[in-house]
Amino acid sequence: MKSTNSINYELRPNKFVERRMFVSSLARIMGYFKQKYQYIGFGGIAFTDFKLIHKELNIEELHSIEKMYSKEKLEFNKPYAQIQIEHDDSTKVLTKLDLSKPTIIWLDYDNRLEPFMFDDLNIVLQDIPIGSIYVMSCNSILKNNDNETMSLAELKDKFQDLVPFNISEDCCAEKNAPKTVSRMIGDACNKNINNRSLLGEKIHFQKLYNFTYTDNLAPMVTYGGIVLSNDMKIADLQLDDFSFINTDDIYEINIPNFTLREMSYINHSITDEEKIHHELIEKSIVKQKEYENYKKFYKYIPNYFDVRI
Repeated sequence: MKSTNSINYELRPNKFVERRMFVSSLARIMGYFKQKYQYIGFGGIAFTDFKLIHKELNIEELHSIEKMYSKEKLEFNKPYAQIQIEHDDSTKVLTKLDLSKPTIIWLDYDNRLEPFMFDDLNIVLQDIPIGSIYVMSCNSILKNNDNETMSLAELKDKFQDLVPFNISEDCCAEKNAPKTVSRMIGDACNKNINNRSLLGEKIHFQKLYNFTYTDNLAPMVTYGGIVLSNDMKIADLQLDDFSFINTDDIYEINIPNFTLREMSYINHSITDEEKIHHELIEKSIVKQKEYENYKKFYKYIPNYFDVRI
């Protein structure tokens, strides 16, 4: 499921920031529910998400879905014995896992949106209990087999009733595609949980994440949320200090390309706006917009070092 044949997955800065944002908010949610969670995801061969999830959230039951590499290669490369390698297509694996447990699941597809992804979504959201988190990522490009931007008719032909009825004709254009993809995922999440409510469960789906970012020319979308009981509100989770949670518009992750010296100076003076403006912005060392972007994400930005092992 991962693009590790072409790039070291752990060195994608916008992706790394998204991952850190995800984990930091999950820690808060897990502290509220105080449940024992399992984690399900696509570990690839680097198992980057699994390292964070296990070390920082102390989750012991970990399931990595992966078919690209041999099971022997995956078993050899997994960083922790607790990781269970599920060597098959995601749709088949998900029908076999116990989704009645409290679950955090991040289906992080590298490829473009496909109908089978909604099959996976349906399987998960038919079963996961209150307090469980479902997140999905995919490439946001909407193009046809000729690699041209899809028409609305082509989108409807491929995805049928998954396409919102009141969507615009230019919904597949590059500037609109991320919103279109996230809306389709969000509508499918709500539909599944609403169907469970009609059958007597008093639950609803609360959106948490709605991100877009580009790493290595691949435009990506991440959408996800949590299953809550009807007597619970998002305010109960005490996530107000995370600016990226439950945003009205899609939230763009875009890390400015600062030098280590520039980042160090800003970090040291992060509470002194006047000093940063005088020393960096007025002197054209950094741009105002870049600085504003950096402030939103500086807690989650990785540092890379050349280390001989």
